[in-house]
Amino acid sequence: MDKNIVVREGGLSVWFQVREDGIVELSGFSPVEMNVSPKAREDVENVSPLVEVQITGKSTRGMHAYKHNSSSASLDFHYREHKLEKWEKGKELQIFLDTEYGLEAVYHMKFFDGVAVVQAWTQLNNKGREEIGLEYVSSFIYQNLCGDGKLPYEEKTDIYTPLNGWSCEAQWKKEDIRDLNLPGMTVNGFNEPGFGNNRYCYGGRSSWSSCEYLPMGFAHDRETGETYCFQIEHSGQWHAEYGTEPGERLYLALSGPTEAENGWWKNLKPGESFTTVPAAFGVVQGDVSVAAAALTAYRRKIRRPNADDEKLNVVFNDYMNCLMGDPTDEKERMIIDKAAQMGCEYYCLDCGWYDKGYWWDRVGEWVECPERFPNGLKAICEYAKKKNMVMGLWLEIEVMGVACELATKLPDDWFICRHGKRHIDNKRYLLDFRNPKVREYCSDVVERLIKDYGVGYFKIDYNVTVGHGSDLYSDSCSDAIMEHYKYLYRWYEEIFEKHPDLVIENCGSGGQRMDYGMLKLLSLQSTSDQTDYIYNSYIAANVASAVTPEQAGMWVYPYEDEEEHVIYNMVNGLLLRPYVSGMVWKLSDNSMKLMQEGIALYKEIRSDVKEAVPFFPLGFGNIRQDALAYGLRKEDTVYLAVFAPRTKDVEIPLAFGKETGQAEVIYPKKGNCEYKVKDGILSLHMPQEKTARLLKITLKG
Repeated sequence: MDKNIVVREGGLSVWFQVREDGIVELSGFSPVEMNVSPKAREDVENVSPLVEVQITGKSTRGMHAYKHNSSSASLDFHYREHKLEKWEKGKELQIFLDTEYGLEAVYHMKFFDGVAVVQAWTQLNNKGREEIGLEYVSSFIYQNLCGDGKLPYEEKTDIYTPLNGWSCEAQWKKEDIRDLNLPGMTVNGFNEPGFGNNRYCYGGRSSWSSCEYLPMGFAHDRETGETYCFQIEHSGQWHAEYGTEPGERLYLALSGPTEAENGWWKNLKPGESFTTVPAAFGVVQGDVSVAAAALTAYRRKIRRPNADDEKLNVVFNDYMNCLMGDPTDEKERMIIDKAAQMGCEYYCLDCGWYDKGYWWDRVGEWVECPERFPNGLKAICEYAKKKNMVMGLWLEIEVMGVACELATKLPDDWFICRHGKRHIDNKRYLLDFRNPKVREYCSDVVERLIKDYGVGYFKIDYNVTVGHGSDLYSDSCSDAIMEHYKYLYRWYEEIFEKHPDLVIENCGSGGQRMDYGMLKLLSLQSTSDQTDYIYNSYIAANVASAVTPEQAGMWVYPYEDEEEHVIYNMVNGLLLRPYVSGMVWKLSDNSMKLMQEGIALYKEIRSDVKEAVPFFPLGFGNIRQDALAYGLRKEDTVYLAVFAPRTKDVEIPLAFGKETGQAEVIYPKKGNCEYKVKDGILSLHMPQEKTARLLKITLKG
């Protein structure tokens, strides 16, 4: 007889069905308030296994094109037992599955108290006598997406795709699923309603995890009002796939690299184990704002506890629209004075400090340049400390330039290699963290800079990629990328074990490695390399969907001495984490006062920023919109950033389920705009185009 495993935790109802043949299915995943039970499948021949595993030498179950939900090996796994145990932040479910040939699967699902998002992954253990070739292993697969309610999924599903590019991060695209060619159909002669070979998928191709897409997504059920959310927590290759299966069902499969898309292959020898990358999945009753709030709460749960994400230090960085990689002793002292005057708490000296000329291809030894700093770099670090700021330095620790003298002396196995040659990307070699000597060298660099200069902050950048991976000492090039990141994560963990108060910013040419493989460890994320403050607002209005507000480093970099220009820049960062920069030497007393006012306000509200959840009252913004809005809500306090890049008049619906009380412009203090709240609509009239304001709204009732 079939039996159910039912877990109700964190506002979720999750159902697993153990069939008579021992195959386990994830049959239901709903908000607990929906109070639904999964629909029993009338067709016993169609199976949705809990784990999808493609094994070399085994077939698929039928016609599938490029989809990853039909491996015959997935039917080999049968239920043995399950455990539901408490852990410090909730409960963890483990389901143990066996095969006749000794391959064991342990399916993990972690639940978090008060959070409607779970973390899932699969571990495979080869307890048999034969080697097993792995081509695909799902981290998570759910084959009944938008399956609640009466309507079939194709009549009610919206898919949100997270487009992400260099200097145009977090740009969401919403599409009806029918426009993605995934409607349910009847296959002539086979009587399989809902079946199709098409899929809709996106993923990460190399070591920039978010080069083209963020490793996440949303799906909305217009009938039931449910919104599903997910993320894949890996900094290398990953794959997210929507597709159809027989019986009017829509599936979502999440994984790390695959053989079909990435050339990944793993030879699992007897006694060895393989663990997939973690994936998060959740569902809420509400729109994408409610789902983003749930993801935010989840991200805060999985993140390494650290003092920086509690305090939200204000960082000045001397790069963007500032020195742009051309530091000198004289320039740094002048800008440090300005940063201190504005009230910044950390000062980060960006790239170029280690070479007198073209610094790009000479990175790797991390020794100060005496021509740039005739008094020594330590003198600059001490100068910043005297101004009551913690000193920071830029590093690109995973690379060495082709002109770096040290790189010419090192063996090839320090680097990512293919076909007997070192991989070169834009005049850089890529270090391979699988090599313990590489990790030791990089640790020594960090320790030396902390000891010699008193550095308390590192901006660690990553401007190039490993391409397809390395064919040295690996079953496949893609598997080398997975292993590289496993050791890189561990390297960071060891750094923080020695230096728990050290602050490390994650930068990948801005937001090209924006994922919670990195952000579970590092407290800050550079969100973009965008240099135009107006275009930057289109990123600022969306990026809290991808990163918690307190981790989302947003440039505040005025480069014109004009009042509304300065205000707009400041509003870009006030509900995130401001990275202050810009041509501060050009600013008048009035502009400096506006910067001081904004930073002082941020220090007043940052205790709310770290606990509030984001919402998007106009939906996700895009560059075609005349107005943008992004807000944070903590209980009955709402902060709302309003941007008017191409209009003077903005109307914003305020749907909080409570009566809107007092609304006021809190930055700038003088306001200088007209606004009112009537019938749940906030109306603003700005003094001109290209303006922005920050409001505080108090709810009542």
